[in-house]
Amino acid sequence: MSQGSGAWEQGSEAPRKKRTWLWVLAGAFVLFMFVAIGGLFFAISFFRDSMQLTENVTDIVAVNEFDAVYAKYPGQQPLIQLVDDRPQLVADRASRTPATQPLTTLRVVAFDRGDGEMVQFSLPFWLLRMRSDPVRLSAYQQGWDDRGLSFRIEDIEKHGPGIIVDVKEHIGGRLLIWAE
Repeated sequence: MSQGSGAWEQGSEAPRKKRTWLWVLAGAFVLFMFVAIGGLFFAISFFRDSMQLTENVTDIVAVNEFDAVYAKYPGQQPLIQLVDDRPQLVADRASRTPATQPLTTLRVVAFDRGDGEMVQFSLPFWLLRMRSDPVRLSAYQQGWDDRGLSFRIEDIEKHGPGIIVDVKEHIGGRLLIWAE
């Protein structure tokens, strides 16, 4: 005696299970790829907008550019200076009372006399605040050891707007970093 429709007993195949997890996984992968490609385009456009390379720069133009930055902060020494070719925090700026003005941008100007090129770069401080690890300055090429100098972004914010680093190379290069 047969109960039910009997279709199962007459040799028909079992109903196939739907594999929805495969479609979910494929959809998640496609979404991840779109987000990754969009993030890559955003990063490229951000850095292209933030960086400016000027070629055929004379020494006079470069010095004027560096002097214009120093004119914004009269009498201020850089927060980090090279002492005996090693980076060190400047004591009088490190002991100052905390600044009340929030920082918005970190700016960099680098000049290479040999190539006659100047690079200007700016980075928003909100991006720097995302970093929780200390920033480490070290360079084997300049003879600094691997310990270098470590500081936190909060250290820069504590001192407010001003010159952070000014490095003058013996062969004609110069790097200036300041916060606004």
